[in-house]
Amino acid sequence: MSVLYADVQWQPVLDAVQQAKQIHIIAHVSPDADTIGSQLAVYHALKAMGKSVVMHNRDIAPYICRYLPAVELITHGEIPDGIACSDVVIAVDAGSLGRLGVDPSYFEGKTLINIDHHASNTQYGSINVIDARYCATGAMIYDLLQYLNIPLDASSAAAIYAAVLTDTASFRLASVSADVHRMTADLIDAGADVELAAQSIYRSHKPARFELLKYALDSLDICHDGRTAWISIAHHLYEKTGLCGEDSEGFIDYARSIEGVDIAVFIREEKPQEWKVSFRAKSPCDVGVVAGKLGGGGHQYAAGCTLFGTLDKVQKEIKHALVDMLSL
Repeated sequence: MSVLYADVQWQPVLDAVQQAKQIHIIAHVSPDADTIGSQLAVYHALKAMGKSVVMHNRDIAPYICRYLPAVELITHGEIPDGIACSDVVIAVDAGSLGRLGVDPSYFEGKTLINIDHHASNTQYGSINVIDARYCATGAMIYDLLQYLNIPLDASSAAAIYAAVLTDTASFRLASVSADVHRMTADLIDAGADVELAAQSIYRSHKPARFELLKYALDSLDICHDGRTAWISIAHHLYEKTGLCGEDSEGFIDYARSIEGVDIAVFIREEKPQEWKVSFRAKSPCDVGVVAGKLGGGGHQYAAGCTLFGTLDKVQKEIKHALVDMLSL
């Protein structure tokens, strides 16, 4: 095993972890497999070191991650007193303090370690390790474990594999290098179950998801002379199908897969007139820049933001932000 990037400064993280009495690992709101996989991998490593560790998020882990070892130990909701007394907090895959869904006062007097691969990260931590070269935050944790001198076990390997598999769109993005594949081989050698991951993440969807998908595909609109593809889901359709936002993860890939499309846009209404916008891009477009203009963030090929108003208003805002990118 060798690290992906040897020039990353992990020493401040190592020092903080060694001195910590209790460590709280936290993921971002509406967690995905990268943030949950990263959270779990850090948890397993720190427990192997004999540290006192807790995992608590604002929101529940998505169902595609519920096969991962120790995921049942992640609590969610308001932060209880037993967790609030932690002296070190490790935030994984969260681009801003607001993405953690916790009142900022919670972090006062604590060492906040911010580990993330989004270039738009706001550097909100006491210690910040931000590097957009990594294909996923889970890949950063792969390197961190080596600096902690913690061997990969099957549980950590499974968690990191889920993180990398999903954040690279099943190894289809330009961020996937030969070194990423070598890392993946290490994960499999350490016990990551590829078939179980595929079954849990891609082949365990609720039947109602496909009813929701029909509504999403009905909304498909191709614009800008075929260079952008748009899909949307209104809040009442989630209510009608009995589903929620996590059930539409991956829908944007249908828009991205269309020949000639450089930028895919998925707009879903989380609650009335509040829209979560996801972008996916093909080179040379950089949707991280687009999302940044709209108050969000991300990286070149995947980014997002939240906008408010009617669907028509939101679409116009996005199209305005896309103008410069589409002139490349």
